[in-house]
Amino acid sequence: MSDYNLTKRADGRWYVQVMVDGNKTYLYGKTQSELRTKLKAKLFDIEQAQAARLANYHQADKVTVEQWARLCLSTYSKISVRGSTYSGYLSIVNNHLEWLGSCKLSEVTNAMIQEHLQSLAKKGDSDEGLGEKSLLNIKNFLSWIFNQAIKNGMLIRNPVTGVKVPKTGTKETRALSIEEQQRILTAAREYDKHIMFAVVFALYTGCRKSEILGLQWRDVDFSDNCIHISKQLNRTYDMTETSDTKTVLELSTPKTKNSIRDIYMFQSFAEEVKAYKEKMIVWKKEKRYLHSEDDFVFIGMKGKPIEPRVFYKYYQEVMKIADVEDANFHTLRHTFATRCIENGMDILMVSRTLGHSNISTTLNKYSHLLPKHQKACMDKLETIYF
Repeated sequence: MSDYNLTKRADGRWYVQVMVDGNKTYLYGKTQSELRTKLKAKLFDIEQAQAARLANYHQADKVTVEQWARLCLSTYSKISVRGSTYSGYLSIVNNHLEWLGSCKLSEVTNAMIQEHLQSLAKKGDSDEGLGEKSLLNIKNFLSWIFNQAIKNGMLIRNPVTGVKVPKTGTKETRALSIEEQQRILTAAREYDKHIMFAVVFALYTGCRKSEILGLQWRDVDFSDNCIHISKQLNRTYDMTETSDTKTVLELSTPKTKNSIRDIYMFQSFAEEVKAYKEKMIVWKKEKRYLHSEDDFVFIGMKGKPIEPRVFYKYYQEVMKIADVEDANFHTLRHTFATRCIENGMDILMVSRTLGHSNISTTLNKYSHLLPKHQKACMDKLETIYF
């Protein structure tokens, strides 16, 4: 280290020039002591990189985390992931890199990644900040881009290794009261646009919005009163384009195999779905659209799949008519699950009906309901023993 000249800048900081494979790189520190520590670590890394024969080690001093993340997206993601996954990755780069995005790849440490996730985490009961699932997605994305840098001969180790996702607590799921549910059902049934029958459908099946919008009539079996869920419809990035601004409506299979499932309709709901189908056939005939079993169950005014944003606008109007606040579309799914547990359905069957990837997901979301459910089950035993 005696061969390196530590120089003080006019602004009071210290810097030193280091050569890496014939390329200049600069290290900075607030004090001489801090800079010496950085220089020692840097020289050790250079020695290890040379021993490992890393071809592009010097590039890690020039490329920022954000630059590398965007390069990974355009070079690797667009040819290997589905549009919805790419959309999630791009959202992380655009919204959740913060100060870390401006750091050079070679500068990032395990402690910096941990600090970054901690800064994004939800604090206490506040609605601000990210929950554990979002933080885990960010951690996994960062780990992926740093692993890619290792494969490209730019780094020796992944700074994300060993990082812990901060605990933010599990927010109790919001479910509609019976009264709210009835007001919404009435508002949806009386709404002037037929597509809002989807609200009734969600409250009686627990399907996700994307699954409902991707449902086709051939997926509805009235002989067995069964609905087959195997697709989802989302607006996502067009993976055939070089731009990140063009989007398309994409019908795709769910991410997990458990999301492909059958949901059985109770008789009165099945009859309501059948009446809705008959009404839609008449509506299509009036609009001079030919009906097909390949048609989507829920379509827009032009007989085509509806834009998710337009659909959600109608949904918000229904909520306003019903005088219900703080209820996004996913609240309907939570409400369905709550009613199932309240009426004695076992947690495994609830999990399978919702299409959760594993039963622990269901338990984490609805564990607050289980004590009441347990009491009701124990009360039923009284008729057996006495």
